[in-house]
Amino acid sequence: MTVFKEGDLAILVDSRGRKYLVNLKKDSSFSFHRGNVYFNDIIGKSEGLKVISSMGEKLYVFRPTLEEYILKMKRGAQIIYPKDISRIMLLLDIFTGAKVFETGTGSGALTLYLLRSVGQTGKVVSYEKRREFYETAKSNIEKFIRDQAVGELILKNKDLSEGIDETDFDRAILDLTEPWLFLNRVIEALKPGGILGCYLTTVLQIYSLMEEYEKNYSEKLYKIGIFELLERKWEKEGLSLRPALRMVAHTGFIVVFRKLS
Repeated sequence: MTVFKEGDLAILVDSRGRKYLVNLKKDSSFSFHRGNVYFNDIIGKSEGLKVISSMGEKLYVFRPTLEEYILKMKRGAQIIYPKDISRIMLLLDIFTGAKVFETGTGSGALTLYLLRSVGQTGKVVSYEKRREFYETAKSNIEKFIRDQAVGELILKNKDLSEGIDETDFDRAILDLTEPWLFLNRVIEALKPGGILGCYLTTVLQIYSLMEEYEKNYSEKLYKIGIFELLERKWEKEGLSLRPALRMVAHTGFIVVFRKLS
């Protein structure tokens, strides 16, 4: 049985389902509107335990899933939301042992999923041009993968306009405002048959990307499609079963291509 150790991450879930991400430190505590939770009551115990705050609030304690972690971790840039990440992973067919190029690391959310998915035999090369975002992503990634077996990561504070240092990538994902400016660089770095994804937030961006593709890249790339994912939860209360009052609707579009030989 694995127990919580000092330095581990934990998720506290209160009676209303609100979640709090904490880093366990001996003789320390977490303070919130319902009192203090003492970490000595958690360290040395297995996950799934129940603790009581100093004001009598019951909380459950778990190790954070990756989804929970990225929604609570420190952010520099806006993250790609888990619902979009799940579709990106499938559309780009990320596999064990893959060599993946990412640009626009942001806060490191997608990078973490890529590292887990490529496995110990895979590799992720990720570029982030803004120094402050690079530092935030580096910290977020290191905190989560501290004791995990994941792929090799090459994280660089670098602008894609400076070029790509490696080639023979199986997959590439661009989270940029104007990805059409860099298509040629990325195509050159991809293997024939490699899959390229572009994550965009507006229709105008998609239009500009597709215009550039149709004019200059239709002989180099095969278009798989343009995708948008909407997510809605359901709730059961007594005899009532209905959609949740709030949903995660539009967050972004995913445009996917394959490299032609």
